Formats: sequence, C-alpha cells, structure tokens
Amino acid sequence: MGLRAVFASNAIVVMAFTLVMGASIMMTPSALAQANVPQGSGAPQGPGATKGYWLDKSRLMDGANPAVLRAGRIFDKVLAAADKRPGPRPELVILDEDGFPWARSLPDGTILLTRGALEVAFDTDSPEDGDTRLAFIIGHELSHQVNGDFWHFFFYQGVHPEEVEDPQARRTLEEVIHIARSGDSVTTKELQADQYGALYATQAGYSMKAIVDDDKNFFYKWTASTSPWLLQGMALERNHPKIEERTAAVLLALDRVLDKIDVFEKGARAYREDSLVAARHYFEDFLSVFQSREAYNNLGLVYYSMALREYALWKGAQPQFRLSLILDENTRAKKALAQADDQRKSWFTSAFRRGDAHKTSFVDYVEKATRYFTEATERDGAYAMARNNLACALFLRERWANAVGELDRALELDPKLAEGYNNRAAAYLKMAEELNINLDGKAEADLVRALSLRPEYPFALFNMAHFHKTRGNEEKAAEYAGRLAKADPDSKLLGMLE
Repeated sequence: MGLRAVFASNAIVVMAFTLVMGASIMMTPSALAQANVPQGSGAPQGPGATKGYWLDKSRLMDGANPAVLRAGRIFDKVLAAADKRPGPRPELVILDEDGFPWARSLPDGTILLTRGALEVAFDTDSPEDGDTRLAFIIGHELSHQVNGDFWHFFFYQGVHPEEVEDPQARRTLEEVIHIARSGDSVTTKELQADQYGALYATQAGYSMKAIVDDDKNFFYKWTASTSPWLLQGMALERNHPKIEERTAAVLLALDRVLDKIDVFEKGARAYREDSLVAARHYFEDFLSVFQSREAYNNLGLVYYSMALREYALWKGAQPQFRLSLILDENTRAKKALAQADDQRKSWFTSAFRRGDAHKTSFVDYVEKATRYFTEATERDGAYAMARNNLACALFLRERWANAVGELDRALELDPKLAEGYNNRAAAYLKMAEELNINLDGKAEADLVRALSLRPEYPFALFNMAHFHKTRGNEEKAAEYAGRLAKADPDSKLLGMLE
C-alpha cells in the first residue's frame, strides 16, 4: 500500500497532531483522507491547514481582553522585525481553548495560539520577561512561515500509527513517518525555528535572558506545561529536540550575533570618519546575521552620503537649508544580548552642490538610501530616527510633501526630536516654493521648537539665520548668525551667511 492509499484509508480513525512546541490536538477521522500533500516541498492542504477550520472548531478570545491586546502588540513588533516571505501577511489568531497550551503555524499565514499559551508565557513576576517569552514563541512560529516548514507537521506532530487497525496501513504509515522525520530533518527544523525565533525576538528589542537564563529557562516551563512526557524520558523524546539542545541552539545563534557586534561598531566609526565604502561593507556584513532596524537605518545613511557626493559633483549648488540625519550607534543585539548602555545619537552634515556626470550614481544611491530607511521603518514602525532620515532622503529627491509626512510621524513618535523640527521647517519652505503658498509661520515655529530643545543646535541656528536673511529681516538674521558663531566658532556655515 502506497502513501496515497494510506491517506485514503478509513482505517485511520484518529490522528493526534503534536504542535510545533509540543502539545496535542485530536483530529477526526478524515484529517488525512482530506489532506492533499503535493510531491516535493509544497505546503499541505486540508482542514487543519487553514484558519477557517480552527475558527469553526474553537472560540476566539475576546479581542478586548488585555492579554489579547498585549499579545497583538508583541506580534506586530516581532512580525515587523522578522524576515519577510511571499504570500499572505501573517495573522495572529488566539483561541479560547482549554487543555494543553499550544502554538501552531499554518500554511495560509495564520499563527495560532491558545489562551493557555498566553497564560504560560505571561506567568512571571516580570512583565518584560513575559513579553519576551511570547515574542520568542511568535518568532518560532514565524520562522516556520518564512521557511515553509509545513510538510513534516502532518507526520511529526504526534501521529500515532498504533491507533490504525489495518496492519498493512499501520506499517505503511510508520514507514512514511520515518521518512518524514529523517528526510525532512524535523528536529533540525525545530532547532532552526528556535534560533530564528530568538533572532526575530531580539531584532524586535526583546532580551533573550528570559528564555535561556539558567535560573529561568523558559524551555523547561513550556515543555512542562505542554508536553510533560518529554521530561519523563518517554519515546517521543528521540524525535523532538531536547531542552538542552534547544538552549544550546539559541545560544549558538546569539553568540554568532554577538561576534558581529564589533563589525556594527566598526561600521559606525567608519561612517563618522567618512569612510563610506568601509562602512557599507561593515553594515552589510552585520546584516548577514542580524537584520535589524538600526543596521538598515545606518546602511541607508551610507548610501545617502554617497548620493550627496554624487549630487555635489552633478549639481554644485549651494545649500538653502541644512538637514540633520541620525546615526544609530547602538545595535539592538548589544542592548538585548549584552545589556548595553542606552542608545546614543549623532548627527551629520549634508551639503548640496552641482555637476552633471554623476547624476546616475546620485539617483542610484539616493534610491538605495530611501529603500534602506524604509526597511528600517518597516522593521519598527515606532523608529523615529529612521523616519527622520527617510524624510531627508525624500527631501533630496525633491518630494517635499512626502518628507513633511514622514517628519510628522517621526515627531508624533518622538516630540523631543530636535532634528525632526529642523528638517520639517526646511521641507515646509521647499514645499511652499513648489506650491506657491506661504508656510513661513509653520517653518519658523518648527525652528523655534528645535532651538528650545537644543539652544546651540548649529543647523537650526543656520537655518533660522538663512530664513530671516531671505525674508529681508537682517536684524534677526544677524542675531542667529551671532548665536551660531558663539555655538560653533569654526563653523563653515558662517561663511554662507555673508
């Protein structure tokens, strides 16, 4: 009897699917009879493979429940930080289901959790640790989504051949399960999902100490809650990663990232020293192991700076205004894995000049800068500095209204971001020129706000002096030029105001 005959056999009365992280759900007679598993690596189709099946079978938790809202916020952060896959956008569904807690990833993009899974994750005195636990569970399931790990679920997840009455069907099913377990490297996939789950959660800003710390190893708690037989030396243990193996796999993945932190820091130093090719190499190297918002942000800065060089050779025009971009000098890897200091910020000068031969390179670099800044904002929608930097790239592309929109969002996220007010003032004035409207009041108010936050902020002082000079208010222009000279006596900006 072949594989298709086993699927068609009514002898298979009950199948138990042990979910990715270890629990069991009972499936009715025709789970395999209705399944359509294509040859090769295609995702299985069947009643248990879609969200609709579970919505018909179980109740949803109340969307207003604080635990559900908390889980939704964590899911959004981890999803933004995770690798992307083609197909439907992953969606979190939380079932109000008793019994063993469990989590599962479906081929249609659904991530299923039960009420019990939330309770296990949040059962800690530290809300931060509870968030981290759930972030890891979600990251683990998202990894299965990204890697398309669905074929083996229909075998590895607790199928019990001993419950099949027909001897030939039972032997065939045992053979198929063996093939699925060995050929598809199920244990390897689970360990990989642990590694990627830890990376995704860390990229989202969660510290993995709550998962692998000796004093509070979450794998023990999860296994004790979902699959206590795995702690009792039962047969399933040989087909599922051991707790020690899971811990080691996560630590190996995190150690690999830790080994690259110095590469990220070298990139930041190279950028500050204007060694753009070296900085690009370092940030790309870091991104090969840790796809984090700050690495995309900083790689965007590198391409922005390259674009400015080409712009200077192409155009050669003197600047009207000065924009501030922000280098993120700390990676979440260091903060989450090595308990780093709080994030620091630095700003850098952008200049605008002229000269035709470099237009193509300018367009290429500024588009890459825009793409990487956008990626940084998609990795974390609340990442204000990346939105500020994206606005500067849009400004350079003369998309003034879009720049204003990004700066509006950045300042909603961080109302004390002086760079944002300075840059929005410049964008307002350029947009006003394009639309032939008067936005002087808005621009001046933003510059006043920037200087209230940072009274000796050179770019804002220069922009305010330039603004008043172009409006014929020489007294005010001289006042701000004097403040600039006092704040930065060696500033090259002073010569531009003469």
